[in-house]
Amino acid sequence: MQRRLWLPVLVTALALAGCSSSKKSTTAASSTPAPAPSAAASTTAAPASAPASTPAAPASTPAAPASSAAPAVSTASGNLTVWVDAVRLPDAKAYQAAHPNVKMNIVTFDGDGNGATSLQTKIQLWNKAGSGWPDVIFSEQVNDPVWMAQAPFNFAADMGAALGKSVTSQWPAASLAQCTVNGTLVCIQDNLAPVVLWVNQKLMTQFGYTVPKTWQDWQALGNKVATEHPGYIIGASGESYGAWQYFWANQCPLESNVSGQKVTINVTDVHCTEMASLLDPLIKNGTVPPLSVFSPDFAKKYGGTADKVLMMVGPAWYTSVFHDTLKTPSGEMTAAPPLQWGTDSPVTTGQIGGGPWIISKHSSNPAAAADFVLWSTTVFNPPSTSPDYRPGLPGYGPLQGPWLTGLTSNNYWAADPAPAIKAAASQIWSGWDLVTYPDQPVWSNTVVTGLVAGKSLSSLMPAFGKALGQAAKAAGYTVATS
Repeated sequence: MQRRLWLPVLVTALALAGCSSSKKSTTAASSTPAPAPSAAASTTAAPASAPASTPAAPASTPAAPASSAAPAVSTASGNLTVWVDAVRLPDAKAYQAAHPNVKMNIVTFDGDGNGATSLQTKIQLWNKAGSGWPDVIFSEQVNDPVWMAQAPFNFAADMGAALGKSVTSQWPAASLAQCTVNGTLVCIQDNLAPVVLWVNQKLMTQFGYTVPKTWQDWQALGNKVATEHPGYIIGASGESYGAWQYFWANQCPLESNVSGQKVTINVTDVHCTEMASLLDPLIKNGTVPPLSVFSPDFAKKYGGTADKVLMMVGPAWYTSVFHDTLKTPSGEMTAAPPLQWGTDSPVTTGQIGGGPWIISKHSSNPAAAADFVLWSTTVFNPPSTSPDYRPGLPGYGPLQGPWLTGLTSNNYWAADPAPAIKAAASQIWSGWDLVTYPDQPVWSNTVVTGLVAGKSLSSLMPAFGKALGQAAKAAGYTVATS
């Protein structure tokens, strides 16, 4: 089977879109949310922001990518309020330490992750009050800039004007496309998060298994594991981003062909039904349980000394999941390339991450806001041994090499995971578009709850498609189902 052909174009809803076809695509592209614990706190009361202004050019130029050294030149000063998730908090603190002339108010929040809509409420309140807007926001939700740049929110400033083309051109074209709304670059992605196959090399060798290269081989090995080594797992199906985790890779049109306020949602497409059918027996036999890797039950049952994660389909930032969340012992894990569907070519994969930075068009200090985003995305890169090590592959091209080198040099890994991650970044299917409505809660409420109750994934897909369609229509989209 050939890959579905998509002709990429920039569209209102910001992603690479194209004309539909019954064949699988010959294109891959590159960005969803990285869950992280939240800490609701701020250093000072948020100052009221001034009326809207256009972001000025950044007050510094990016230094050569290295550790977390400050930019070579920075004239940034004044007050600056930034909202970040807990993972980006060290980044904000490091900028504060390196820029004493900037008086920072750092607010940590949930990152709007897992389909939350808290930022919509907050921005509407700030708009009504005419004050209170932060200068910069980091979001774990990759589609947040889509609605932030449009009415009634009108929050996101022109990031291209803020950073300059010489800087933004260092991001992959597909990443920039996902941050482009109505022809304007309104965000910049902190990281790329291609999905790869994480493998416990120690256990694979111990059990005499070969790393699978196709989804079908992966399924066959899962059935074998259920019989020969019950209790060990090859994946998980309980994440809110499960659709992105599995169906994006197989080019399932759950949010495709976006053009203006039109979107295609077709759960009966063969690329959806065949993936659901492949997963059904694995969920049933327990090798792909409906649990989240972030749940205490998962860590207790499969992580740490239990050490029962044989494989895991997951994004590049799972580097931190194995080490920090699951406490998987050192010297066991590595990354293998994304799985191929049968003999289909080229191989495509999904993405779960690419958290965006957004500057407020209401910022009273646009120069410092641009300087902060510039520094955070092009300079901040602690060594791999640091607890503040960036959890994902940087979106900024020149920073990727040093980050991958740090990953390679870390003796936590059984083998170097960098080659698989680097290659996967160019294999992300471009036919999955970004929309203004959150799809993750829909998956959690209609699919994960059903899986936990013992229902098959295939039986839940019609309800999932219906609920997705309702969410799309509520957001003003016209939905096509074929």
